[in-house]
Amino acid sequence: MKNKFLLLFTLFAACTFSACNKGGKTGLLVPKDAGLVLHIDLASLSSKLSWKEIQQTVWFAEASKKADDSLAKKLLADPAASGVDTDGSLVIFMTRTGNSGYVAVEGKLKDVEKFKNSILEGSRGKASITKDGDLNFAKMEDSDDATLYFNDKIFVFVADASDTKKVAGNQSFPQPGESKKYTLDSLKYFAKNIFSLKGKDLLDSDERFADLISDKADAHYWVNAGGLYGGLLSGPLAMMKIGDVLQGNISTGKANFENGKIVFDGKTFYNEKLADLFKKYAGKEVSNELLGKLPDQNVLAAFAMNYNPDGIKEFLKLLGVDGMANAAMAQFGYSVDEFIKANAGDLAFALTDFSIHKKPTTLTLENGEVIKYDDEKPDMKFVFGISVNDKAAFQKLVDLVGRNLKDKMPGTDSSTNHLKNKLQDKWFAFGTSDAEVDAFLNGNKKSAYADIFKGHNGGGFVDLQKFIIQAAASNKNTASKKAFDISAAFWKNINVFWDVKSGNATTHFEINLQDGSSNSLKQLNKYFDQMYLSIPKNKEDDLGFALPGDTTGPTPDAVAQ
Repeated sequence: MKNKFLLLFTLFAACTFSACNKGGKTGLLVPKDAGLVLHIDLASLSSKLSWKEIQQTVWFAEASKKADDSLAKKLLADPAASGVDTDGSLVIFMTRTGNSGYVAVEGKLKDVEKFKNSILEGSRGKASITKDGDLNFAKMEDSDDATLYFNDKIFVFVADASDTKKVAGNQSFPQPGESKKYTLDSLKYFAKNIFSLKGKDLLDSDERFADLISDKADAHYWVNAGGLYGGLLSGPLAMMKIGDVLQGNISTGKANFENGKIVFDGKTFYNEKLADLFKKYAGKEVSNELLGKLPDQNVLAAFAMNYNPDGIKEFLKLLGVDGMANAAMAQFGYSVDEFIKANAGDLAFALTDFSIHKKPTTLTLENGEVIKYDDEKPDMKFVFGISVNDKAAFQKLVDLVGRNLKDKMPGTDSSTNHLKNKLQDKWFAFGTSDAEVDAFLNGNKKSAYADIFKGHNGGGFVDLQKFIIQAAASNKNTASKKAFDISAAFWKNINVFWDVKSGNATTHFEINLQDGSSNSLKQLNKYFDQMYLSIPKNKEDDLGFALPGDTTGPTPDAVAQ
């Protein structure tokens, strides 16, 4: 196991600075049926944060001192010593076949002899490299769930990604709908097949993938929902039409580390049936009236959206569960048609306070020993608003919920935080106080964060700094205070908005930092180093074990015992 870990460490270090083979439109050897693809442009990342800058951090310096393996020291000093071409990109993808799957990592080699030596040195003589046709095959003595092939130009690492349940010791018995672990011969076949991919067998024969990669970014992702999840559906899910709904849906996106923020932009291409449904029942832009109802003071998080209620019924039909949904609602004297009639399609939510209350309590073990601990329960203040289409139908829904569900949020103090609600002709609101409900219904507010949603089908906002400050106020551990202070000074907020137009969906998501003038990747490097330094390193620390460079605290093994 230790030798296997060393090989995987070597491969990880190599992969982290790898470049992919040139082939097809994008130069990426990815099979067309890949369910998940992650492409990282390391040349772009290194232009924003160099290896030298990483080496200057305290955690890296301590890790280098603690490294007792010659290969690890060599790679930490110079990743190119692995023989991998460090000027390029990294590609990781997952492919499913039936209920099983494998994950692959591939990269470009600059010096194949150095790469061979890295494998042999990293395994401490437990790996062997033999010829398999025109390719080199690296075999670990104690590994049958991963394989590595390479030639003079590229390497391909393939590992089993099946999900099996272990019973009767180490035996695996697949049940209906479960995955079956791939054999080593199967993994070898998959690895060798990747080298021979070309033309229509490549994912970049799909113009959507080729266009995605050509749009330069620090990272790209591709998710084929049908290929990734379709084979996993079993039991009641298999009886529905979820597989048909998932089939053909492609989600793509890119990520960039920009000055003061981390930005994600995504696009979803729906299959023909879903695209037609969204075209016919498209939502509208969130209205100024809805945005004016969101609170403008002490907001921790908020979202607003518009949808077309008529589309709900058609979507249930598409899933094949419309009859089931009506039957379930009929037990409560309601129906899908009444729900659609009641709602006008606007939703909004705002969280204005959140804290954790600790209550001393005890736990008595079977041997009579009594353990004292703090029972943590959340407490929150919020308001939720819904636009009303038919007041009578909506009032029936309110009465139904009131009779069948508890009138308070889980974890709140039942003596003080019963939910309040009010129904007007056009709006319904419920929340943790009459003041919040009335403020929402009265509206006419101008919240700066709400401008993020304007002109879109929906959006969300999270004030990270306020969350951190309130979490710090609830945490009485003085050892954590410095970490909270560092985080509060670093993180600012999260903004997101989305649209569904012409049968496709687009999403914009950004994490903003307090410092908007310098690159976010450089800032993250410094932030993680500051957080590392803030962690107590004596034997009294909260972690319960020693960190690198600390020899005074108990070891993880001692804690486990």
